[in-house]
Amino acid sequence: SGPRPPARAADAGRAGDWSSPGLAGPQEGPQFLRSPRGVPYQELAPGSGGGAQVGDTAVVDYVLRRANGYFIYATVEGVSFQPRDVPTEPVELVLGAGNVVAGLEDAVLGMKEGERRRVLVPPSLGYVSQDLLPQPPTFATRRQLASHSKESLLFEVEVVKIRRRG
Repeated sequence: SGPRPPARAADAGRAGDWSSPGLAGPQEGPQFLRSPRGVPYQELAPGSGGGAQVGDTAVVDYVLRRANGYFIYATVEGVSFQPRDVPTEPVELVLGAGNVVAGLEDAVLGMKEGERRRVLVPPSLGYVSQDLLPQPPTFATRRQLASHSKESLLFEVEVVKIRRRG
């Protein structure tokens, strides 16, 4: 494939610090809270406006790692060792549709635009089916996810936009 197009102006606001080491190192910063299903998460940045609700479409950026910090995939450019030819665009998750990783959906519900959380999704609320969203865009990244789907996964997720149902 050819050279990558230059980053869009909108991407500059999405960049920020996505350099989490996972849970392998000492954890400083916000304490872990629990979602309604008991999924542990940390609030990393506040958002504004009303929180995402069932039926809304949450447009999110995310970084996906194994619980030990090893990188799997990100929708944000310049994170870890992701090849430059792997697409990096925010993904759309329809909350309550039954096709989103349950632990991630549980943590996204109530998030506001601009809010960022670190979420530790246990295998029982993770990729229990291969068709759950979000899915990495390439064969190699999907294969890597499949090989680690039976372990806890660490998502850093930021709600870019909320489209309200109806």
